[in-house]
Amino acid sequence: MAIDTFTWCVRTGASATESIATMQSQFGDGYKQVAAAGINNAAETWNLACSGRTSTMKAVRDFLRSHVTISFWWVNPWGEKKLYRVRADSISPTFPNGNFVEISFIFEQAFAP
Repeated sequence: MAIDTFTWCVRTGASATESIATMQSQFGDGYKQVAAAGINNAAETWNLACSGRTSTMKAVRDFLRSHVTISFWWVNPWGEKKLYRVRADSISPTFPNGNFVEISFIFEQAFAP
């Protein structure tokens, strides 16, 4: 099965959070041991938004809704092509006027299709 790609332009102002999972052990003499927790210990989430005519944004909304449980490719603002999924509770459309919509959403890095 081919993996879809998110190709729509996102608005400027995207922000990311990078989480790195570690295991730590603090000893009584002040020494602290830190190690990576797993092979995919670094993951990122992106707060994003797209805006445009309602007809165009309906396709974006359909893509977002269908990729909550299925991974897709996206090139992040760093220029890195990685797998992501849409956070289930993050799709939020706003209609500032009749034929224009802005959709905000969150991409979470995935490590398997």
